[in-house]
Amino acid sequence: MDLPGPHPTARAAGPAFPASEAVRAAVALSAPLVAGLALHHPEYGALASLGGLFGALAATAPARRTRLRTVSACLLLGAAGAVLGGLVAGRGWTAFGVLTALALLSGILSARGRAASLAGLMLLLNAVLAAGVPPSTAPWWLPPLLIAGGGLLVLLLCAPTGLPRPRSRRARTGAPEPARPTATGGPTAPALPAGGAVPDRRTGAFLRSPAPWCYGLRLALCVGLAEALVVLMPYERAYWVPVTVVFVLKPDLGSVFSRALLRAAGTAAGLLAAVAVFAAVPRGWPEVPVLMLLGALLPVLSRRGYGFQTAAITPVILLLSDLGNLEGTELAGQLMADSLIGCALALIVGHALWPGARRTARNAPAAGVGLGPARPAGEPIG
Repeated sequence: MDLPGPHPTARAAGPAFPASEAVRAAVALSAPLVAGLALHHPEYGALASLGGLFGALAATAPARRTRLRTVSACLLLGAAGAVLGGLVAGRGWTAFGVLTALALLSGILSARGRAASLAGLMLLLNAVLAAGVPPSTAPWWLPPLLIAGGGLLVLLLCAPTGLPRPRSRRARTGAPEPARPTATGGPTAPALPAGGAVPDRRTGAFLRSPAPWCYGLRLALCVGLAEALVVLMPYERAYWVPVTVVFVLKPDLGSVFSRALLRAAGTAAGLLAAVAVFAAVPRGWPEVPVLMLLGALLPVLSRRGYGFQTAAITPVILLLSDLGNLEGTELAGQLMADSLIGCALALIVGHALWPGARRTARNAPAAGVGLGPARPAGEPIG
C-alpha cells in the first residue's frame, strides 16, 4: 500500500528554525527531569523525560488539530505498550512472544496512515524498552505512568491557545481541497496515493489487503530475531538491538538500506557527543541545561535528515538512561555495539533476504526526515 509523504531526500518545509517545536521539545525534555531531581528521584524524572521525547517527535504536524490527534494516539498506545512490556519484563521467551506479536500489529498499523503508524511505533518501542530495561524497585505501573506523563506534557504544550478555526464545507464532507498556489505561483494538487484513487480505509477491506500483513510479518520476523538475541545475550542492556531494528525497519519510513547506514553513522556521532558531555558535565542538575539545548536542536536537526535526527536523539537517550545507573562511557560503548548488531540484522534479514527487497531498493528513497511516513506516492518499500 502506497502512502503519500514528502520526498525523503528533501528537507522539511517551513522555517529554518522551528521555534515552537524547539521550545516544546526543550520543555518536554527538561521539565520532568527538574521535577525528578527536586524530588530526589532523578530516575523517575528521566522516564517522564523519555515520554516527553517520544511526544515531541510525534508533535511535528503543521496543523494543530492533527498534532493533537497524533500525540493523543501515541500517548495512549505508548502507555499501553509500556504496561505490556513491564508485565513481561524479565520473562524470557514469554517476552519474546508478546513483543513479536506487538511488532506484527505495529507493522500492520504502518499502512493505516501517519497517525496510526506513529502510534504503532510508540506502542512497540515503549514495550521493547519496558521489557528490556534492568529491573528496579519501583512498582510495575509507575514507569508506564511516568512515560505517559511526559507525553501528556507534550499534549498540553500542543493545546490550542484559542478557538479552533471552523471547518470548511469541503473538510466536513470529505471532498478534496482545490489546488493551492505554491510559492512560485503554480498550482499544487492535493496529495493522492499512486493511481490517484482514494484508499479504502474500511477496516475489513484494509485487513484483506496483503500489504499491511507484509509490513507486519517483515517487522515481526526481525523484531522476533532481535528479541531472541536479547534472551540469549549474557548482559542486561541488549534491548537496544530490537530498539534499533524498530527504528530502521519500520517499513513506511523509507529505504531500509539507507536508514541502517544513516542510523549507524548518526549513532556514532551522537555517542561521541554524549561521551563529551559525560567528561565535561557532572551528573544531576548540570545536565538540565544540556537536555534543554539538545531538545531545542532536535527539531532543527530532524529537518536535515534521518542521520542528523539520530545524532540528536542518541545523546538524549543515553543521558536519560545513565541517570539511573551512572555507567557513563561504558554504557555508550555497549549501545554502539548493540546498534551495529541491530542494523546488521535489519539489513540482512529485513533487506537482503526479504523477498523482493533488493529489487525494489533501486527505486526506493533515502531514509525519511523525522519519524513520519516519508515515501512519495507510488514508490516501493526498500
